[in-house]
Amino acid sequence: MPDAPAVTTDTEKAPTASPGRIWGGLTSDERIRFRRERLLLVGLEVFGMSGWSDATVGDICRFARVSPRYFYELFDGREALFLAVCESIAEDVHELVHLTVAQEGLLPEERVRAALSALIRYFMADHRRVRVALVESCATPSFRVYRAEMLDVFASLAARLMRTLHPDPDPDPDPDSVDERRLQLNAIILSGGLAEALISFIAGRAPADPEELVDHLTALYTLAVAG
Repeated sequence: MPDAPAVTTDTEKAPTASPGRIWGGLTSDERIRFRRERLLLVGLEVFGMSGWSDATVGDICRFARVSPRYFYELFDGREALFLAVCESIAEDVHELVHLTVAQEGLLPEERVRAALSALIRYFMADHRRVRVALVESCATPSFRVYRAEMLDVFASLAARLMRTLHPDPDPDPDPDSVDERRLQLNAIILSGGLAEALISFIAGRAPADPEELVDHLTALYTLAVAG
């Protein structure tokens, strides 16, 4: 079991407070938000280091210094916390790609390379994100459903990136057209391949460094659109 993450001590002995009441410098609503953020942080640590099967609500509450009562006020159980951690990672990925695609002054290939580079840096900066989102998310049937939905979202982001590489990108593509269906299929394949490449990286099996991966993916995205 990993050591407890560095979090601010909170003995959780505050009396029940109305949303506007101040206790310990925080309102009740602020304390709830802080507690939830702390549980997400600890959830990432426990699930990312120990794995799903070895994680318990007791471990999470102890590391977060939150009583089970407060845990269950926010989450139905460890499954709900695990999915919330996954959702937080997915939101980060979506924001990263969105901000990169929205940048002005970049050529299409530069935009794609920048987005892929930001995405890979994000996951390589914290291998726990890869383990939680892409490995431990296979642990149960409900997790696998969520994982498939998450990869579909990633594929949609990939398709959006790939459209920017088209010499005459269509702002409102016909989803039933042959070209659009081919692009969507390519995006699904490339997103799945990227997920497996990230898993290989954290397992020490990747045959390339992150920069080489960015170069290779950029070339594949370009070829997928050209084909």
